[in-house]
Amino acid sequence: MRFFIKRFFEEFFLYSSQLVVFFIIMLFLTPSADSLETLPLVIVSFFLLVQILLLMEEGHNPILRFLFSFISPSAYTLVRILSGGFIPLDMANIFLWAAALYVGFFQATSLASTSRWLKRFSEGFLALGVVLVFVFFYFYLDLRLSLTGQLKTGAIDLAAYQASLNVKVFGRAFSRFMASTQHAFLAFGAGTFGIMLLANKFAALSLRARIVGLFGETKLQGKVPNVEPPQVQQIEATVLSSDIWNFSSLMDQLSPTRAVDVLNRYYALWETLAERHRGRVVGLTGDSVLVVFGLMGDKDKDGAEEAAACAFDFFQELPGLRSDLAAASMPPLGSVGVGVHAGPVIAGELGLAESRSLGVMGDAVSVAARLDSLCKEFKQDLLISQSVFRQLGLETQSKFVRLGEVLLRNSTQPVPVYGIK
Repeated sequence: MRFFIKRFFEEFFLYSSQLVVFFIIMLFLTPSADSLETLPLVIVSFFLLVQILLLMEEGHNPILRFLFSFISPSAYTLVRILSGGFIPLDMANIFLWAAALYVGFFQATSLASTSRWLKRFSEGFLALGVVLVFVFFYFYLDLRLSLTGQLKTGAIDLAAYQASLNVKVFGRAFSRFMASTQHAFLAFGAGTFGIMLLANKFAALSLRARIVGLFGETKLQGKVPNVEPPQVQQIEATVLSSDIWNFSSLMDQLSPTRAVDVLNRYYALWETLAERHRGRVVGLTGDSVLVVFGLMGDKDKDGAEEAAACAFDFFQELPGLRSDLAAASMPPLGSVGVGVHAGPVIAGELGLAESRSLGVMGDAVSVAARLDSLCKEFKQDLLISQSVFRQLGLETQSKFVRLGEVLLRNSTQPVPVYGIK
């Protein structure tokens, strides 16, 4: 549930959906002769929700992200046509479609591009678009409220009201709007916000920048995180195990130095995602990575949700890592298998004297490793056990499908395993 809510608000706030909400609120403030009834507004709101949910599910696909951006404008245009109040050159109609086209295009370009500079270019125009669309919609609201007051007092009739909202007079109306000191200050504030948004986008945009930055930090040199677990503890945790398929053949194509570089980039990606989802990387052996969730005092169910979210994020970021390797003239990673299991583990400091580090052991570790080795057999990137599946919220469970049953360690009966739909 928590992962679902997080993704929902990411789509709502980071993209153009909230602008449609502003527009719907605007319609409630218009005179009755020009406003939509309650039912059409509910229909537009429903299609906005559909748009957000579809972008949550398929928004990683550039083409679908572009096409789904037009769901809300299409719904608005349709209800306007059916209600008999559609005006093609109305500023609201033009703004709504232009915003969807602009944002959808640059989002799709950013997703589809393998060039770091093209991604930065697209993100720059997205930040600019957020500012412009916000200012234009605020301008439209101010203009509409002013005209509504004039219409109510009889200073203008409905024909003059609609003519004043025609896109042909936008230039003159917007110039008058910006002549106001408070409106110019609003535009300045929106521009400042856009610059901060752009800076944050650039900071998190490049997978290579994140990996290189992390690789230079002491975390990869064995620095212990801020939250220290007890020296020895037996807890219920969720364990994620990851392996690269055909790793040996990949290493045969590289010199030892470049092979180590590939692995370090792979490790760094897991380290980044584990930290994001409150997990701990407790094992790095060759191409095998072991991440444990639940060592930070989280509830068991939270650990399962975070592990699933971490795995989904990994497969979303993996194409970027492959592009990064290709840009460095290195062969791309093959398929990666990930297994997730929940159960009891013993966590403690392993090693001698000065070289001790946190390690975990137990059946949960063995079962997770067994699941990632079964990924190739099931032709799946991700397999989770039934114990993990039961702890997931309904939204996350809906992303998985039962694939069959396998005999796992210390089990006398085959148990179900689940893969991504």
